[in-house]
Amino acid sequence: MIDRILTIWSRLETILIGLCLIASLGIFMGGAIVRAVAPSLAVDWAEEVSIYFIIWATALSGSVLMYEKRHISTAVFTSLVSAKIQRILAITMLLTTLGFCAVMAVYGWQAVQFTLLIDERSASTLRTPQAYALFLALPVGMALIVLRLSLMILGGTRSISGDMAFATPDEDVKHD
Repeated sequence: MIDRILTIWSRLETILIGLCLIASLGIFMGGAIVRAVAPSLAVDWAEEVSIYFIIWATALSGSVLMYEKRHISTAVFTSLVSAKIQRILAITMLLTTLGFCAVMAVYGWQAVQFTLLIDERSASTLRTPQAYALFLALPVGMALIVLRLSLMILGGTRSISGDMAFATPDEDVKHD
């Protein structure tokens, strides 16, 4: 059941990330074309909004990468130690990642609250509230990773590395 939830979740996030990137590209290219063809109709916010979409896509991608075990790993160093130490390191890294992302979610939320307090807005004609367009991406992305890792742990995952050295005997290892 947990695996099914995680798989559907990954598909939805991947679609959302793709839509963010397509929107970013469309807005950026549209702004550039209008600036070249009809400069009097050009807007000052195209690049800004494009960057917001890229930031959100990046923040959302961490959760998918975690599920697919495609995050950065230190397999070069861990391959030099015994299988028992590798398992201990894998569990330690999983818990450390979980703790780090939880702390970043809390601090990210505090940044959102502070930005709302001072009502920071973009310099373009949109006057976009930075708390929502920019700062909220961090706590949302980190919270998604925490939730995803928690579900993965409940489902029996003991490693966030795609390297076989971290796989426990009962874990299925994907071969590309």
